[in-house]
Amino acid sequence: MTIKPYYSEPGIEIYHGDCRDILPHLPKVDLVLTDPPYDIFTHRGAMTKDGSSFGVSFSEMRDIPGLVGLLLDRCDKWSIVFCSLEMLGSYQAVRPENYVRGGVWDRIINAPQLSGDRPAQGAEGIAILNGRTGRMRWNGGGSAAIWRAEVERGRKLHPTQKPLNLFTDLIVKFSQEGETLLDPYMGSGTTLVAARQLSRRAIGIEIEKKYCDIAIDRLRQEVLPLNQPTYEKHEQGEML
Repeated sequence: MTIKPYYSEPGIEIYHGDCRDILPHLPKVDLVLTDPPYDIFTHRGAMTKDGSSFGVSFSEMRDIPGLVGLLLDRCDKWSIVFCSLEMLGSYQAVRPENYVRGGVWDRIINAPQLSGDRPAQGAEGIAILNGRTGRMRWNGGGSAAIWRAEVERGRKLHPTQKPLNLFTDLIVKFSQEGETLLDPYMGSGTTLVAARQLSRRAIGIEIEKKYCDIAIDRLRQEVLPLNQPTYEKHEQGEML
């Protein structure tokens, strides 16, 4: 059984639905790069003042073993997962044989904590996993697992949107041209936009339809090749 994408263009596919339902129907990929909605405290900007969410579920990442199992089933190379700094140890405990390193995204925070009663959240964790048992390969040489990129300013397309240049650097370091990337928590599609700019194929999954449509709009606003592709858009959950 196969599942039909919500949207497709040459080299890009978007699926609308719960990644736990969709991932088992997808082929293996060369890189997983994703930013799951991991906790309400680190992602406080994704909450309204009354504590309600913008449609992003924060409960799913309590099942880290389930998430890691799903990702490693789809990729036997690199899986790069954003998380809180406090969660890095949980990823290591789940799959110590696959846990390679705890990385850090330095958010280059220039604005102070609004309340002033605690230090501002200056960094987020990056769990770096690899499904192989032999020698690993990446394009970063001996550089440290620290990525510095300023948080998105102004109007965001998604409450936890990551900088495009951050994802671009991760893709360059952990994949090769022509390989296929997977982002099962796609959000506004930053991974897909960066992948296409870098001549990679990409698959995105997003549970919220409005963010699927935002990602599609972002992809369509990019400069297209002279032979413009034919786009297809389908309803959620259409199985073939």
